[in-house]
Order: sequence, then C-alpha cells, then structure tokens
Amino acid sequence: MKKILLSFLFAVVGVAISQAAPIIYQNFESGMAPWTMTTTGGGGGWAITANATSTGVGTIPAHTKYAVVDESLLGTTAYNNPAKLVSPVFSLVGTTNPYLVYDSYYFEAYIGSSGIHERGWVQISTDGGSAWTTIDSIKYNGYPATTFDDNWITKFVSLGSVTKTANTQIQFVYKDNSGHIIGVAIDNVLVYDAATTDIGLNSITPVAGSASAYVQTGTNVTFTGKVTNYSATTSISSFTASYKVGSAAAVTNTISVAVAPLSTSNFSFTTPYAAAGINTLPVTIWVTTAGETNMNNDTLGTAITIVPFMPKKRLVFEEATGTWCGWCVRGIVYMDSLWRADSNNVSIVSVHNGDPMQSFNTSTTAYDNLISGMVGGYPSMVIDRRKESDPSGCFDDYTAEGAIFGYANLGVTTTTSGTNVTVHAKVEPAVNMSGDYRLELVVTEEDLSGAAGSSWDQHNYYTGGSAGAMQTIGYNFVTLPAYVPNVKFPFVARYTLPADLNANPNGVAGSLPSSMHFGTEYTYDFAPVNIGTSVPSKLRYNVYLIDNTTGSPTFGYILNSTHSGTIAPGYSFVPVSFVGVNEVKSVLQDVTLFPNPAADQVHVKFTLGEATNVQFSIYDMVGREIMSSQKEMIQAGNQQLNISTAQIAAGLYNVVIRTDNGSETKRMSIIK
Repeated sequence: MKKILLSFLFAVVGVAISQAAPIIYQNFESGMAPWTMTTTGGGGGWAITANATSTGVGTIPAHTKYAVVDESLLGTTAYNNPAKLVSPVFSLVGTTNPYLVYDSYYFEAYIGSSGIHERGWVQISTDGGSAWTTIDSIKYNGYPATTFDDNWITKFVSLGSVTKTANTQIQFVYKDNSGHIIGVAIDNVLVYDAATTDIGLNSITPVAGSASAYVQTGTNVTFTGKVTNYSATTSISSFTASYKVGSAAAVTNTISVAVAPLSTSNFSFTTPYAAAGINTLPVTIWVTTAGETNMNNDTLGTAITIVPFMPKKRLVFEEATGTWCGWCVRGIVYMDSLWRADSNNVSIVSVHNGDPMQSFNTSTTAYDNLISGMVGGYPSMVIDRRKESDPSGCFDDYTAEGAIFGYANLGVTTTTSGTNVTVHAKVEPAVNMSGDYRLELVVTEEDLSGAAGSSWDQHNYYTGGSAGAMQTIGYNFVTLPAYVPNVKFPFVARYTLPADLNANPNGVAGSLPSSMHFGTEYTYDFAPVNIGTSVPSKLRYNVYLIDNTTGSPTFGYILNSTHSGTIAPGYSFVPVSFVGVNEVKSVLQDVTLFPNPAADQVHVKFTLGEATNVQFSIYDMVGREIMSSQKEMIQAGNQQLNISTAQIAAGLYNVVIRTDNGSETKRMSIIK
C-alpha cells in the first residue's frame, strides 16, 4: 500500500483572513477559543497545532495552525467516541445566501478487512445546541486510493435551507471506533453571506520554512497560490496577482484563469523573482478582481531564505523489519533496489524487531524500540524520522522527498585502533542555525546470516507467486520457500551513538555548538565504537544531523545525513567524503523524459554543467534492472539520450541517470 508522502513543511507565516460579510470565522491562529471541545470514550479529542502531523496512516501537511484529532500528539491510545468541536452561538437572521466554508484534511482510515473505522461529519443547530442536524460529511483526501492529494480540501456547504435563527451553532464531529487512528484536521472555518463578487487568496507557495522557501542566490523563485471565488452567483474570468519581496518594488501579473462560483483555482506568477544576496526576506502576495468590494481576504504573507549554496540532501530510510515478518521481504527487495539505483545519495538502515539482529546488543534493542514506536505495522519505512511509508513506495518517496532542503553539507571519515573505530564528522551549514542541533551515529553491517532452521530464517509470504512478484539480485522470493534460510541481510543496524536511541533519539548532546554560521566548517569526533568481531569491510558509518530544538517545527527530524565505508560486492558505491561549496552543485540539470508515456522509444533530455561520465539504468517496480548502458564521457551543454523501449513490457519504470557527482531518477510509463 502506498502511503502519503510529506513534502518537508514547517510552520507557516500567514495573515488572518476576514471573508466577505463574515458571520463567524475561526482560523485557530490564537488557539481554540471561543470554540469548545467535548469528547467521550477516553480519546484525546481536538488539539491545535501548526506542524505537519505524522501518523501510522499518513501525514497531515502543515497548514498554519489548525484543529486536529491526534491521539499520538496527545499521548493516549484511547479512541474518540465521538469528539466534537463546537462553535459559539451566531445569528443567520437577515442573511439571503449563507454558506459554510472550511478546509479539511481527512484520511477516513481503514483497518484490516473490517471496513471504515473512523467517521467525520458536520452538524448544525438552530436552537443553541439542543438539537443537531448533519449537513455535510467530511471529504477524505485520497486514502485508500493509490495516491493522496497533498493539498487540503476547501468545502462549501449551503445553509440556504436552514431555519435562520439567532441561536445557530455548528460543530465538527469525529468518531474513531478502533482506537489510535488519526484522521481529521480542520482549518479556516467561515460562515458568511455570499457577496456579489469576491475573490480570496487561500494559500501560497513557497511556504515559509518549507524546502522550497530556501533558494540559492542567483536563481529564480516562482510564487504560486490558490484563490477561491466566494461568490455564489458570479464567475471570475481573470484577476490580478501581485507580490512584493522585502523592500523591492511590487510585481503584478494578470492571471487569465476562469474561477466558477464557489470554487478554487491554482495560479502561478509569470514573472519570477531573481534571488540575490544572502538573506531572509518577507514576501507579501495579494489578489484583486474587477467589481470586488471586499478586500479583507486578498492578502497572505510568507518568507524566503536566500542561501549561498544548496546542500546535498541524502534521505534516511530506516526500515522496520524482522525475520518473523513474511511481508518484510518486500523491504529487502525495495531497499536493495533503491541502494543499487543511487547508493551515494541515500542512507539506509534496517532496524530489526524480534529476531537475533534486534537483540545483538543494547543499542540495537533500543533502536528497535524507537523505530517500532514510529510505525503502524511491518514492513514500514521511517523517512528522516518525519514520515512513515511502505517500502514499495521508496522510489516515489526518493523522487518527491529528495529535493527538500538539507541545511548543511556533511562529511565523515574514520580512524581505527585495534577493534575501536573513531568516526569524525564535519558539518558546513548553508544557513545560519541557532538551536540545539545534534549529530547521531549509526553503524550498519552487510551480509549478516545465521544458522538455518533458526530464528534467522526469513519468513516469506511471497512464495508461490499468489502475492505477486518479489525479486532482487540473488533472491526470487516467489520461487523460495515459506522460510528462507541463509539470507544475507543488508544494512543491519549494529551500533549507535547515543547508545540508547530510545531514551536519546535526537543525537549526542553538545556535539554541535548552539550557533552555527553558514560557510563555516564544524567538526565532531564520536566516542570510539568497539566493533568486536564484526568484519570491518562490511561496516558502514552513517551520520545524521538532527534538530533537538524544543518547539521547533522540525524537532526530532533528521535534517541531513551522510555515510562512509566499504560496501559488500555487487553494489556501485562511491564513499562519501566532505565536499566544498563549489563541489556540491550537481552537473546534471533539467532532466526530462519524452514522450512519457512512451511506446517504442523514449528521449532523455538533460543539461550538463561540465564534461562528465554519464550512464543510465532502467528498473522495474520491484527493483530489477532491466536495461543499462556503459559509462560514456559526455561534454557540457544540452544533451539527449535516445533509448529504445520496444522490447520493454508495458508498465511503470524508474530511469536513473548517473554522473560522476550526482544522479537523478525519473518515473517512466511504457504503453503498448
């Protein structure tokens, strides 16, 4: 099952909106009051947060402050039966065309084969709360479909048939029948009498603090937004959109986009902003349209941070697995496939549960306790400790998440004395960083195996093929038995610093100064690790940069990573060393595939910043390499590869373009 991905969103800078003729409005920026919350059944009920909310089902994206039912946030596993978020009393007397508008994010999660286990709906009372009538069912954002809508949904509900009294209330209701399901979030609740003409600005990008808000000096920034036509009767054929960055002059574009009544539309500025210097700048964006009289909902604010260089981002995939888990061979296959596709640009750790690798020492046991508490089931992946996904989605996650801002370049070297290994880490921030940032070390080992017929045997639910194909180099789990002996397990966690990641999950205290300046190199030597009888050539040293700043929107997240070491035969791996600012820019840019979908041939267009070796590989969705080229030296400039796909079966594939200092993965569809 593919789970939602979370683009790296942080707290948002926004401007409170007062819509056309607002009767009641709640954006939760100042908390829940004057709204009230009630709950029965022991659940935590509604809470207010501004951060992205990661769950075992998926992730609710950040959306300024919003109201959310989140049992994990509130530290309880009891279920809500139900939880109610109730407005104060308001009046509809004298209104002619009243509407309720609200933003929502809802999973409507399923558990097992029992069907829907959570419900979300909206009710209205016209007698001050004595009797309630349901007026809307909250719309789910995509689960359990194959993809999620990463955007919040805006809903319009007509109140024209409601008896117009002075004692009206609305309430949002959430019911969770199975415990510890997290499913609904609400924001920007508005009751208003529809105006004749009124456009409003709902959201803008880049969101302040998000990955796209960090831009390299000398590059262009394209601002985008979403507008809503709040009129119930009048269409909008075009509108003007303006932005102002810092003290620069305002830029105005005419947006020729039709927006029907009570609907939304996305737009992009046609004039980008040219980022210059090194600074954090406020950005104001506003919209207007002809005939509009209400200007209170037209403006939003954000900020961009211009940095001297973009750090090389290496995502961390921590795989929750165990030999007892028959579906976990899916993790073996997909993690292996991802590593083969781009081993230099990801950090992968297999965190074992309930088997001999989990109990190797106290640090691996503690590591399992940490990761098992972050997942809703096995197998799973924890990505940068900020979202959960299924191993089968690793290529999608790699493509979507790999562009997030990495904060700093990291490097790692080691020195060995007997069985003691000292790991030396280097950090070069791309932005000034003040707070409690820490480094963490995870040592992994390759090719681990144990006695056949023991708890080392990997359970295999893919045997026989009824569950579909599941194959990687050396292992076709369809033809292997239900219990597979002598598996050589990769990426296995063996040692960590801090030793107890369960108690100290965010790195070594004091490993970095509380204030770091961009362009300055900071170093830290971890305490020596005694590797005992582990084979040195099979070990890899993974270093994470983690935010431990209390109250930070990225608290507990791995901001970046690096790794070093000799890797087992069969992998294409370049050890990661510390690189300078001028070296981190990938020479590979503007990679596109066309036609896509393709039939007999696909063309790969790209630009090289300098002459380099180029190689391409094509992988199917279970990670098998089905086509590859030899390395070829190609000169700088615009280039095109022509790849015959005539012999490739219809389906989805990943095309990986590799150079000497970077690579990129693109999804390709083949049709016949």
